[in-house]
Amino acid sequence: MNPVGKVGALAVAALVALATAQVAVAGATPLSDQEITLITGDRVVDGGGVEPAPGREALVFSVYERKGHRYVVPEDALGPIRDGGLDERLFDVTALAEAGYGVRGRPVPVIVGHRPGAVRTAMAGTTAELPVIDASAVAAATDGSAWRAILDGGARKVWLDGRVKASLDRSVRQIGAPAAWEAGLTGAGVKVAVLDTGVDETHPDLVGQEIAERNFSPAADNVDRYGHGTHVASTIASNGTRYRGVAPGARLLDAKVLGDNGGGTESGVLQGMQWAAEQGARVVNMSLGAVDSDTEDPVEEAVNALSARYGTLFVVAAGNEGPRVTTIGSPGSADAALTVGAVDRDDSLAPFSSRGPRVGDGVIKPDLTAPGVGIVAAKAANGRIGTPVEPGYVSASGTSMATPHVAGAAAILAGEHPDWTGGQLKSALTASAKPTAGLTPFEQGSGRVDVARAITQTVGTVPSSVSLGTHVYPHDDDQPVTRSLSYRNSGPTDVVLDLAVDAAAPTGMFTLAPARLTVPAGGEATASVTGFTGLDTADGTYHGAVVATGAGTSVRTPLAIVREAESYDLTLHHVQRPGAPSGNYSTTVISYATGDAIQPYEPDGSVTVRLPKGRYLVDSTAGGPTFDWLVRPSLVLDRDTTLDLDFGTAQPIRITAPDPTAFVRGAAVHYDHRLGTGAVVGKGSMSGGDASLNRMRVANVGPPAPADEEFRSLVSTQWAADNGDFYGLAWHQDGAWPTGFTRAPAKADLAHVRAEVGPGRRLVKPFPTTGAAVADHGLPLPVTGPRDEYLSTEGTSWRTDTREIAADGSTTTFEQRGPVKRYRAGRTYAEHVGRGVLGPAFPPTRDAGQWVTRTGDALHVDVPLFGDRDGNAGFSTVDPRSTTVVRDGVPVGEASGTGAADFALPAEPGEYRLTTSARRAGATTSTAVSATWTFRSGRTDRTTALPLMAVRFDPDTTAARAGRAFAIPVAVQGPAPRSLTAEVSYDGGRTWRRAPVLGRSLVVVHHPRDAVSVSLRATAADRGGDTVEQTILDAYRLV
Repeated sequence: MNPVGKVGALAVAALVALATAQVAVAGATPLSDQEITLITGDRVVDGGGVEPAPGREALVFSVYERKGHRYVVPEDALGPIRDGGLDERLFDVTALAEAGYGVRGRPVPVIVGHRPGAVRTAMAGTTAELPVIDASAVAAATDGSAWRAILDGGARKVWLDGRVKASLDRSVRQIGAPAAWEAGLTGAGVKVAVLDTGVDETHPDLVGQEIAERNFSPAADNVDRYGHGTHVASTIASNGTRYRGVAPGARLLDAKVLGDNGGGTESGVLQGMQWAAEQGARVVNMSLGAVDSDTEDPVEEAVNALSARYGTLFVVAAGNEGPRVTTIGSPGSADAALTVGAVDRDDSLAPFSSRGPRVGDGVIKPDLTAPGVGIVAAKAANGRIGTPVEPGYVSASGTSMATPHVAGAAAILAGEHPDWTGGQLKSALTASAKPTAGLTPFEQGSGRVDVARAITQTVGTVPSSVSLGTHVYPHDDDQPVTRSLSYRNSGPTDVVLDLAVDAAAPTGMFTLAPARLTVPAGGEATASVTGFTGLDTADGTYHGAVVATGAGTSVRTPLAIVREAESYDLTLHHVQRPGAPSGNYSTTVISYATGDAIQPYEPDGSVTVRLPKGRYLVDSTAGGPTFDWLVRPSLVLDRDTTLDLDFGTAQPIRITAPDPTAFVRGAAVHYDHRLGTGAVVGKGSMSGGDASLNRMRVANVGPPAPADEEFRSLVSTQWAADNGDFYGLAWHQDGAWPTGFTRAPAKADLAHVRAEVGPGRRLVKPFPTTGAAVADHGLPLPVTGPRDEYLSTEGTSWRTDTREIAADGSTTTFEQRGPVKRYRAGRTYAEHVGRGVLGPAFPPTRDAGQWVTRTGDALHVDVPLFGDRDGNAGFSTVDPRSTTVVRDGVPVGEASGTGAADFALPAEPGEYRLTTSARRAGATTSTAVSATWTFRSGRTDRTTALPLMAVRFDPDTTAARAGRAFAIPVAVQGPAPRSLTAEVSYDGGRTWRRAPVLGRSLVVVHHPRDAVSVSLRATAADRGGDTVEQTILDAYRLV
């Protein structure tokens, strides 16, 4: 499986149903507007452009995307990541921006694992010790000092200290808890730790239940101001009358590891875990999780270590990434964790519940399920999550809500068996679970937790599930594989069990021996489970259960085996350039069919990987005196194949600008390719200047990619001359990766653009003549005013972004994104930015997903509220936009933020009302802009632009004088209008008067003598009945 590593921080393990019918996701500040300083000291701008730290100008930076996250990795980090000593997330600029790590040079929190017996890595900024994994939490400076300490060695591994977020009347009866209460079992005195957002112990249902608390979160105290932890704690141990918890006799340890916004850090979680175990917690509830990898992360390591040391049972949410398979989160993926999926009140699997198998080895997860849909529990006094049910109670859904049901069940068992370890509790709960017909072990584990059976059934199994591995293609020489399954009897009498396999599998695939066994009182007996895939049957995963029955006992143990589909060995021979260090390479193999990627490595350069039959891209780089980059755009794997990757074949890139004083400010070599899924993925390398560009060597390996695979490469350079002129020299190539590249254009070969811009930063980005940009990031360079730009035209178009910068130079405050333009060599063009009235606009775009679109049942809203007369889409990057959506008079959702907003919509057609608005602090024109659209929409089968109109006013503002009549040209973008009206205000929108519209193209106004500014309002309707009403306060000022 994929040794790429974890690609996201701990994620929410709760699907919280808010008061509105559907919930909007407000966009954070776009990645393009953030400047991130990496732990190496290098700065990333525009989501991928790089400004190397001093002394690092000769390094090459790899830029790539995986699962929606962008990574910018310096050359000297590739080896440590490949070798497992460095967390790839340290260079996930998407996650860093979302967490605020490295923004404006802030420290990057890391976890430093210490190597036994080695001198500890000297890194300033230690914030906590994490003895459970022999590590320290460190706020690593971004001035390069922390990076130098890492490279000096001594650390076992350095992880990003990732951000974490929080992910009962009928449900408690559903799992059989009342039967335990009737037997006098309530978990009395059992300590259960809740690692969450805190617990509101003043809630009537929780008074007296909490016995200790500690704060390991970013918040100032233990108060639950979010509500997630209180809801979870109430499900475990509420002593209320109507909404009683599963184990009302349990006593709570409140470890607040998530702050008042539901977020925290992995190091905080680790501290909370250790504290809970040291406090004697028999059970720890962790309703949080992370994207898993096939390597052990710090939290997984801690679950296994603390379980073994203290006998603690960690009950962990499976995650809410369903219905996709192989989505079990970490630390639920830990061997010792009792991992919980979610079902509804009918024991049907919740669509959001994460599915197995575990990443990397195919082990069965989750272990069991519990109710997690519409769970009613206590509301914290200051809580913000959940749908109100009645005063003091809210309803919420997610594996977060399922997990405390199992934690409560474990507390009841722990009270019944004070001497049991966490492993024994896990075995008893999984062995007694109730399966749901039609669900696989990878969906439900052994079934839904059943407290009533767990307290009476004395037999459990070790292990709690049997995974018989993957058996490779072809299958004519497959051999049987056997695993032991031990039955343990905690009761006072012997139990005789009849064993059978319940599986949808051909006869002979699963066998058992013996068919009957006796499990002695207080002892154990062992059976053998054998799997054999050398049968004449289809390839795939076969699963079922070993069912043991007898004397009122029914023990169900999930099992699975994989008969590998047609697959072959791909052997890669890496040949280093003479003089280059041995083994210093990094190779990625990407499936065209799925986008899955692996990074095979062996120090001697020869490595073999097993892959399904199909088509792949092979990408390999090697460092040393040169930075060599080989790409095989298309490799068909339909037999065992050997591919030689000879870095000595890579040839230099030699580009020169017409002006001999020009020097390279940035360069990018990049490719994109379209997958069978329809997604486009790519990878690029950025260089900070001449030194790194001169080190780069490239070569295409093998034949070009077929045309239908849409492989496209780019070589792009940006230059600055002594006189301030700018040169953008870029070339695209379809189907192949370059083998060397040489260009020396003259000025006559280039287009001349006179850019009339003000101080700030300007990004000039190359596009192919058709389609999307190969590299959708770049390096915004400082501009002090108007400049001359010279751009290549051979197979390339260009788009410009012009940005205003805060006075301290720390961030972008306003951005005008230009349209893609095609230029002709030898011609001169004039371009302007920010002219005319700034207002709502829908400029032409190549991106079908821009502005306001619907894809299926998802609405995407990104309205440029401050577009100018020259077709630039204007956005404030510091002033939030407020957006609301109403359907058939019922609110759908609202969002606020500087980025786009996304809303989930019902599938059925309806009448919609969309409103978006923003105010610009400190602006003198277009100080406040708002627009409201009405339209009809239903589910679409592809991304579709909605039929919205924008009224564009285009006056000559230099001629607008007080006391005079004035004509304002007007036009409507979008559908042709059936009607158009306009109004004008001279008092900032307090009062309005009608203004005549002549021929739907000219608005006539008369400016009063004492007027200072003019506000405009317009209303338009198209022939289909869709409408727009938009208002621009202080649209222009009078001279």
